[in-house]
Amino acid sequence: MLALQLDRTIVRQFMGQLLREPIFDVFEVRSVDVVTTTRTNFDGGIVTDESEDEQKKQSFISWKALRPLVYEIIKASPKPRTIKIVFSYHAEGLVDIHTNAAALFLNLVYENDTVLFTTGVAQKEFIFEKTLDIAWDEWISAFFANAGLEVSERE
Repeated sequence: MLALQLDRTIVRQFMGQLLREPIFDVFEVRSVDVVTTTRTNFDGGIVTDESEDEQKKQSFISWKALRPLVYEIIKASPKPRTIKIVFSYHAEGLVDIHTNAAALFLNLVYENDTVLFTTGVAQKEFIFEKTLDIAWDEWISAFFANAGLEVSERE
């Protein structure tokens, strides 16, 4: 698991990118929690009319689809106190990261003009080895580097 912090000098710029640019569009959204003068929550699960068997394979809304709505809520409100977003890597790409990946998470927390990220994984089969964690953390590190986002490990 990685615990990363965005360089404080680029937090404002980053928040604009997060809400207006496609940097995080490769992710699905499990949940969003925005606190301004009120709290707004989104559950990213897509509601379908499919059979019960199909619902077990729940799918989630893409950040690309949800981003404009989150942007409008934040734009129409006072400066957010906190924003928490649980991203997950799209289900079709899990095997590209690791064959034992059931879900791969990137958690974002904005609070007090600070942005923190943590990673997490869910395994298909429980095993003691950490190759899945390592593979996901390396993928996330490369993702941030390719996006030009300066993050450092949080102590």
